[in-house]
Amino acid sequence: MNPKNTFTQQTQSKPSFSLAVTSPSMQGMIKKALGSDAAAARVTSTLISAVNASDQLRNCEASTIVAAALRGEGLGLIYGHGYYVVPYGTVATYIMSYKGYIQLAMSTGFYADIDCIEVRDGELDGRDRRTGKPKVNLARYETDEERDQHAVIGYYGYFELKDGTFRYEYWSLDKLLRHADRYSKAFHLEKFLEMQSGGMNPKDVEKLLNGSPWYDPNGGQDKMCRKTVIRQLLNSGYAPLSPEVKTAFTNDSQSEDGGVIPDFQMPERVIPTTGEVVEAAADAEIPAQEAAEGAVSVPTASDVKIPSRKENAAQRVSDANTGDYAQSFFDD
Repeated sequence: MNPKNTFTQQTQSKPSFSLAVTSPSMQGMIKKALGSDAAAARVTSTLISAVNASDQLRNCEASTIVAAALRGEGLGLIYGHGYYVVPYGTVATYIMSYKGYIQLAMSTGFYADIDCIEVRDGELDGRDRRTGKPKVNLARYETDEERDQHAVIGYYGYFELKDGTFRYEYWSLDKLLRHADRYSKAFHLEKFLEMQSGGMNPKDVEKLLNGSPWYDPNGGQDKMCRKTVIRQLLNSGYAPLSPEVKTAFTNDSQSEDGGVIPDFQMPERVIPTTGEVVEAAADAEIPAQEAAEGAVSVPTASDVKIPSRKENAAQRVSDANTGDYAQSFFDD
């Protein structure tokens, strides 16, 4: 194909989303969802830039791009930080980032700290004799420069509540890759190992890198590993889950390649302040794991239900005022 013709086609396709998203009907819907002209202008500008920079997003229906963005914005997150809009054919969908989960968790007011850190070779100190859990020593190396010389072998996620409750989760890199191999339709561990060995055609390598962030050990894979560990940590039964976090789990129950991630299994409920295990409630929100394998939710602008920020803020204030966050944690 003539490069000039390709450029012309791309140039001509760019205004299509711009025209759609700036139309009176679309702008009216965005402004109504976000509650202000300034927020609508920011999101519109961000999405136009994102679409112009992505051949794949240009192929997506404008309504699905906007719908996906409004899911993230409705949770108070910012595009490119707390969430992303990613294409699956002609459909765009919303994907939470690990930073988005951290932001939502911290906004509840229950957490003193929450994070996920890569673990380097030499920082794993065996297992605890009583619990069998891996022990991690992140103070092994005195400087970041010394630490960066050692390979990443896993990820350590932790949270500390304001009442002093501390929980952590460690997953080895091997476990994370096997998890992705099992649940991500676009990632195959065998192909990743072949790519790492250097025996794969460069065009095939590029295809894999464009197909899933799990194939990119220098960027996307790190983010997906952190996100997986953070999700597991928040799913531990000890983590207070606000309505926003529960909504994030539900909306983000699709994998980065359109398949359902069955890694969110509602645990037995545990009261953080006492450690008491209580029976799981019948109305617990669980992503639809029974959905058809590989099914992709196709959002449209008219289908988007945006949480009210005022209602969410009021709920958090009400929860904080009860003085008993175990109750606010479990009462929906």
